[in-house]
Parts: sequence; structure tokens; C-alpha cells
Amino acid sequence: MHVRVLALCTLALNVLSGCGSDDSGGAGGNGGTGADAGTETCTGTFTWLQKDAYKETAGRSSALWPPHTTTTLDITCNGQVVRSAFRENHGTKPGDTDKNGDVVLVKITSTDVTGSRAALEGLTDSYEQCECSTKFLSLDSLGDTTIQLVVKEISDYIVAHLTCTGAVDANGLVTMLQNGDIEGVLGVLPSCTWATGFDWTNGFDTALQKIIADAQEALGDYHVCNNDAELEATLIVDFQKTGQAAACNGDSPLCHGPKWFYSIPL
Repeated sequence: MHVRVLALCTLALNVLSGCGSDDSGGAGGNGGTGADAGTETCTGTFTWLQKDAYKETAGRSSALWPPHTTTTLDITCNGQVVRSAFRENHGTKPGDTDKNGDVVLVKITSTDVTGSRAALEGLTDSYEQCECSTKFLSLDSLGDTTIQLVVKEISDYIVAHLTCTGAVDANGLVTMLQNGDIEGVLGVLPSCTWATGFDWTNGFDTALQKIIADAQEALGDYHVCNNDAELEATLIVDFQKTGQAAACNGDSPLCHGPKWFYSIPL
């Protein structure tokens, strides 16, 4: 009888102390990696990265010129990044370098969301598949055939509506653009102004509309990388409001019509 009581006491002590348990967290519980891992509170960091569209060297030089936008999403739990994802949006990847060895994409800003790890994993799953379903028009290379046609068509628009007061006039800027000298274009732009009611966005739209008219297509049938980036950002906004991952809508109104310029929410 005494032996049986001693055995029961020993068993009770083992249970209370965690002896004989498979719990890798040791004494005191789950160590944050067991059944509760999916419900622990984590942070998702969404980041916008940009470069000057069509330019082959690093960085963002001027708000007067269209950007290419790439985004990233990282999940951090207990101070450790447990998952990283990015959307290059048909263009440059994070960490890519130019001929000078400089990282091409620069961070513009980022925003955080918090939630359970399971919820943020769901957000990342949705993010990784998020892109517009309309036709894509490259905003990262002047070598793209359609963009070459756009540049050709926009020339008359620039000459008619852009005034440059520096050493290079509007005709000279057009020549630089047609030759792919984006560095030169960016250097001239600060001394140029558009006539009232005219700008780059309307110029690019007008040029593209001329090109697609013969194909019986509409401007709304196209998107560029910035549309994708804006669409991806809506997932973050929805998560901030609801705490739940929303499905990506590739046919969103955000995807209909090229977004040449993208003002990132700060």
C-alpha cells in the first residue's frame, strides 16, 4: 500500500514538473512553438520599393518621371522573420544591382500590420498571388515593343505642350527620350513645364490610346507595375481594418488603365 501511494505521488510530481513530457519547451509550457504557434501575435511589414522607370541605374531621381514599383511583405514573430515574400511586378527584384554595383530599388516607405501568425500567413498567401488580370504593359524597359511605340507617339505631344527653358528644349528632350537617354531626360525635366491641362500621364495615355485604337482595345484593358503595387497594398489596408486576409481581385477597377505615376500612401 505504501509502495502504491509512493508511486502515485511520484507520478503526480512528474506531471506537475513536466518530467516524462515530450514538450520541447521544457518546464513552464509550450515555449511558443507548439500548438499556439499559429495564434501568437506577429507583425507583417509591407514595403514599397521604387526606381525610375526605364532607367538602367539605381534609385529614384525625380517625382516628375514615372516610377517602377516593387513590393515586399515580411512576417516577424518574437523578433525573428519567419516568412518573406516579394512581388517584382514584372520588373526589378529586390536586391538587384546596376552596372555600378548599387542596389537598383530604393525603399520609399513601409507600413506594419499585426495579427496572429496564422492570419498573417493567410495574408502572405493572398499577396503572393496578387496581380492584375488585365494586359500588362512594361514600365521597366524601353526595349518593350509597345513602349517603343508609345515613346514615338508621345513625341508630338511633348513638343506641343512642354516648354523647356534650359540648354535643352522640348525637341532635344524628345531626342533623348527616343534614344533611351533617361538620365539626360531626368536632367532636363526640372527646367521644363507643361501647358495647363497637360502632363506626362495624359501624354502617355494619349500615345497608348493611339496605338491600341486599331486593335479595337481600350486604355482600360491595360495595366503597368504600379497598378499591381496599388492592388497589393489594398490587401494590407483590408487587413488593417478587419484583421483577416482578403482575396486578391485581379479585375479590380485599380487594374483598368495604366497607372503611370503612383503616389504611395505615407
